[in-house]
Amino acid sequence: MKKSILIGFIFLFIGCNGDTSSVLKEVWRSSDKKLSVPESVTYDKSKDVIYVSNVNGIKNPWSNNGGFISKLDKNGNILVLKWATGLQAPKGIDILGNTLFVADLNQVVQIDTISGRILHKFKAPKGIDRLNDIACDNQEKRCFVSDSGTKKIFEVSQNGIFKLIYRRENSNKAEQNGLLVDGDYLIMQGRVGELKALDLKRKKIKIITKDLDIPIDGLTKYRDGEYIVSTWSGGIYFINKSGEVEKIFGDSFKTADIFYSKDLNLLLVPDFSHNIVAFKLDKLE
Repeated sequence: MKKSILIGFIFLFIGCNGDTSSVLKEVWRSSDKKLSVPESVTYDKSKDVIYVSNVNGIKNPWSNNGGFISKLDKNGNILVLKWATGLQAPKGIDILGNTLFVADLNQVVQIDTISGRILHKFKAPKGIDRLNDIACDNQEKRCFVSDSGTKKIFEVSQNGIFKLIYRRENSNKAEQNGLLVDGDYLIMQGRVGELKALDLKRKKIKIITKDLDIPIDGLTKYRDGEYIVSTWSGGIYFINKSGEVEKIFGDSFKTADIFYSKDLNLLLVPDFSHNIVAFKLDKLE
């Protein structure tokens, strides 16, 4: 494993809000600290806005806290704080066409991105109540959602049918949270220590790296064959095409479900408190 050693120019600590590196340059923070336990973030290129899920309760993020979705502009200004309401403790979010899909405890919620109106609430199978991340496949018009309670992954159709596609791994390190659809592959963890790619057509697994010794929260694509992941307790990691892992951000705050936008050239990071922090990436090889 390529350890997160602070080598020369790569890691330069700065004061302000804790440690960060010369790889990540803070560009902005969301305005007014009005967000309420932001967990997941994504950028909607077609509407040039950012959506943020708010768990709305730090004491028990797995209870019905009356959570909501916020809408921000690309500079972090809050356009509508409670753009979509009627949720429980929303976490992972992703866009499929003109709808936003949300992992919300025991349901997947479908929201119209034009109006912010809830279109459907799809109930998860019995015993599934810790839905965490969601990743949508715009080619096949389907989404995938992870359950952090059972460590399973489900495929969810546009009409709300749940289909188990990945069982809990037979390991005491079984872990399932961050998901990403990358072409024909579903990128996920499976167990602490690994990052895997599930071939959605052939149903085969390939290992991207065995050197990721943290439970993944956020998972986002940087460039072809390269990924950036976060861990909830704090820390952001870069995985290159060779599967080498490099820590590029410390643990100065909780780094929840991150999102990299190629269009904005920004890494958007929810702090699980009150802000989205946007970083520009530099010198990442």
